[in-house]
Amino acid sequence: MVSINFVGDIALFKIFEEKGIDPFKEVNLPQSDYNIGNFEFTIPNNREKHFFDVSGNYRTSYNFLKELQLNKFDAFSLANNHCMDYGAAGCKDVMSVLNQKKIDHFGFGKKNFNLLTITIKGVSFAVIAFVKQGRWNRNQDQKVGPDSYQVNEIIDEIERLKQTHNHVIVFPHWGTELVDVPDPKDVTNARAFIDCGATAVIGHHPHIIQGIENYNNGLIAYSLGSFVYVPEKEVGYSILQGESRNYSICLNLKFNSKSIIEFESFIYKYCKNSHIPKEIDKTEVEEYLNKINKNINQVGSYSKRVREQLLIREVKSFVHRFKDSPIKTIIHYFKYIKFSHIKKLIK
Repeated sequence: MVSINFVGDIALFKIFEEKGIDPFKEVNLPQSDYNIGNFEFTIPNNREKHFFDVSGNYRTSYNFLKELQLNKFDAFSLANNHCMDYGAAGCKDVMSVLNQKKIDHFGFGKKNFNLLTITIKGVSFAVIAFVKQGRWNRNQDQKVGPDSYQVNEIIDEIERLKQTHNHVIVFPHWGTELVDVPDPKDVTNARAFIDCGATAVIGHHPHIIQGIENYNNGLIAYSLGSFVYVPEKEVGYSILQGESRNYSICLNLKFNSKSIIEFESFIYKYCKNSHIPKEIDKTEVEEYLNKINKNINQVGSYSKRVREQLLIREVKSFVHRFKDSPIKTIIHYFKYIKFSHIKKLIK
């Protein structure tokens, strides 16, 4: 039997360095053979920011990064919407530190897909990470970047990998921030990934827990929430976002060579005083967890939650950006807001 822990976003806010906190040292994980998380922020070595609106709160110094006990984790995905905040060179700076500490990384490179392939106790795994489309994707100027959410390519890759690995795990950075109902398109695609051979689909990015379901002998966790994260330092944060964003899941999966034989969701709660997630008794939030599991198939609930939560945050974010750089902010929103975003609000 092989045991692997999965957590969501790990974001090294500046406040950790200001207070001398090593979140990796302080956090406690369930016992396992291997730990995987999403490395959310780029920590560059003296690089200029690549996008005009990158917050100075979203990074520690490079020297501080090198001193952290990153080895609490065995592998990090780099496929997320912040990986290009300081260009490809900034992400390579992070990769250099991980290489020095002999920590695996995946989801970032010259082309789809930069995989994590491991064998533990004779059981082989391939892990695919990717991020939805945005300004962080590879382009003519940036030849290197995160692996991309291209459904047909992902399905082809799962089918190929399944021929040579016991398990294929999909670890996507997707969904809608602050919305505890998965995007209906992600539900459809997650099930398609299981249908074509993936053992599990384990998502992150929304900064909030979304539901978990068993599907066709596989497991889908749509969002684990943010694991190491300081929400009050986030651009657009409001106390109106509620208590639910303080919870996250460490998902422990136990495998044999053929399937998942057991899984357990360990619930963590963000402690505002220490800025560290602490494990809690999940019976404290059992009613909430049952509710979000039921919401998986409620398409109407998704648009309602987008209107209730995301719209407020985006207005606050717009005001924050506009104060710093009015023209660039207007250009940014006109460039990246699509009709699909409007549809999410009015359905």
